[in-house]
Amino acid sequence: MLKAERLQAIVDITNKEKIVTSEELMRQLNISKATARRDIEELSSQGLIQKTRGGAMSANHASLEPSFVKKKESNADEKARIAKAAREHICPGEKIILDSGTTVLELAKLVNDIPDLTVVTNDLHIASEVSIFPNVTLLMVGGVVRKGFNSTYGYFAEKMLGSISVNKTFLSIDAVDVEHGLLSYITDDTNIKKQYIKSGKEVILLCDHTKFRASAFINISQLDCINRIIVGRELDVEYVDRLESLGIEVELV
Repeated sequence: MLKAERLQAIVDITNKEKIVTSEELMRQLNISKATARRDIEELSSQGLIQKTRGGAMSANHASLEPSFVKKKESNADEKARIAKAAREHICPGEKIILDSGTTVLELAKLVNDIPDLTVVTNDLHIASEVSIFPNVTLLMVGGVVRKGFNSTYGYFAEKMLGSISVNKTFLSIDAVDVEHGLLSYITDDTNIKKQYIKSGKEVILLCDHTKFRASAFINISQLDCINRIIVGRELDVEYVDRLESLGIEVELV
């Protein structure tokens, strides 16, 4: 089988099955693990499929991550309230991590008057926002730029974050499950978020209430890594009770 035929076969199989493992592709196409991995990387870079941990997912699958623009527009009022509340937890002279995400971006717009603030981020939108503030020292996390979302990930980003310690990490996430913890749609930023959690003396999760009904399948961490969750008052009280039973402070705004 020619390479072009093999790549087309992988796209066809992935579109049909929606989610497929590398082992399934190896078996169906009689290829090695290395070849399956390279082909998935190539097709993912072209946007024809979505790379997952251990395989691939159809680019049209319903559980794929929404676009940056779509995320930014959804629940805008709630995100603004969350950002305003989060701003009150930042003190002069602190070093903070601002995770990649639209709610955290709203927070970034509000830190222009906090004296002697150091901001660490892998988000180019956030970096662009805070770089013009005279009171902020910006530490930009390098690495591979994730197209469509303008955030960095990969070996160099992880290496850099491994040597950083900050007062607070303001974390974003794709989905929250009380049983299974913090969940993500994709693998690219999984290790970045894990490093962010390790680097923060205090970890504050910023998320709108819909994240508790969202579906994602890659586990980042259990909820015991979170000190505080700032979320919209639209969140069902049953979630609040369960989170507080885990020792997490829940701030409804």
